[in-house]
Amino acid sequence: MKVLVVDNNEELRQFLIQTLQEVAIEAVGATNAQETMNLVKEEKFDGIIIDASLEDDDGITLASQVREQKNGKNVPLLIMSDFSTPLARRMAKSVGCDEMLVKPFGAGQFIERVRTLR
Repeated sequence: MKVLVVDNNEELRQFLIQTLQEVAIEAVGATNAQETMNLVKEEKFDGIIIDASLEDDDGITLASQVREQKNGKNVPLLIMSDFSTPLARRMAKSVGCDEMLVKPFGAGQFIERVRTLR
């Protein structure tokens, strides 16, 4: 399984990548929307994890843009958010996100959610 982790927070992104690698999931990181779109156009992923709050874009918009790409049409998307309101969940679903993970979360919960993306 190969997963793209999109988060502009260096520490969190590296923690998530390391956590995935510890359970034999290949992980690649991206820091912003442009880097994400370049990777999605060039590579195929089995799952994409997007932080809802990026410096150059919001995760909902980015998820919508990913869905418009050939390599992003059917890839499972998980959005990480500080908000768990019904509106936030509806917005994520409306652009094709398969799962939402509300921060803060632990490594075990993160791995469990990623594995449901298969």
